[in-house]
Amino acid sequence: MSTCLQLLERRRGLFGAAVLLLAAASRASGQSYGDHEQVLTLGAPSFAGVEGQAALDADGYAHGLFTKGRTFERAALILPEGAEVLQLCFYGDDRDDHDNQSTVVSLRAAKMMLAGGGDPFVLIVPGGSVTSTVGAGFASYCTEPLSYTMRSSLDLDGDGNSDSVAYYVDVGLGWGGRFGGVTVTWKRQVSPVPDTPTFDDVPASDPAFPYIEALAASGITVGCGGPNYCPGAPLTRRQMAVYLAKALGLYWPN
Repeated sequence: MSTCLQLLERRRGLFGAAVLLLAAASRASGQSYGDHEQVLTLGAPSFAGVEGQAALDADGYAHGLFTKGRTFERAALILPEGAEVLQLCFYGDDRDDHDNQSTVVSLRAAKMMLAGGGDPFVLIVPGGSVTSTVGAGFASYCTEPLSYTMRSSLDLDGDGNSDSVAYYVDVGLGWGGRFGGVTVTWKRQVSPVPDTPTFDDVPASDPAFPYIEALAASGITVGCGGPNYCPGAPLTRRQMAVYLAKALGLYWPN
């Protein structure tokens, strides 16, 4: 059994919670294009109140409403298809020195079930979990660098079938602790290349092969006619306008 499947958790009541967190989704704002690293911040208000188990202090940190026991809160993580998550960090105020109950933050993938039932599955992303130090007070905590590609459709539960997947950040707030927010470091990726080149004049050995294939797969280009791309031909301003408008999604039909 693979490491991913060993980390798989079966949570029968989780689908309803996943629907709630999607309804209260904290969408990734301020995204830019390019393959550089970007940081998405999900502050405590993104989590507190999702399940009514935490409240915000005046300083923006969330604390559990229960006097004892771990409080769970969740916020949706919505990034572009194929985004690579590189690291997860959180800010906390761990004051608990009684029951040795730390705060645990993890990135999770949830299988979305179709009408008619089924058995929901949740995967804790490998390497995507980090725990606070009990009694440390204000501190920040980060996972080790990781590399996880977010896909909206994949075989999450290992049954051989493709599943619709939603991602969220789960916070298990330890008794006496407070939570300030999460930062997710990520970057865009060029999609994997096909087994067979799309164009006869752009073989797999061409340095631009993965980029041209990504343009073709996304519908941004269909080549220059026939089975060719004409990689050495000059680009006109007309062609540039077509490429950019398709790539950036600048056209919206009425």
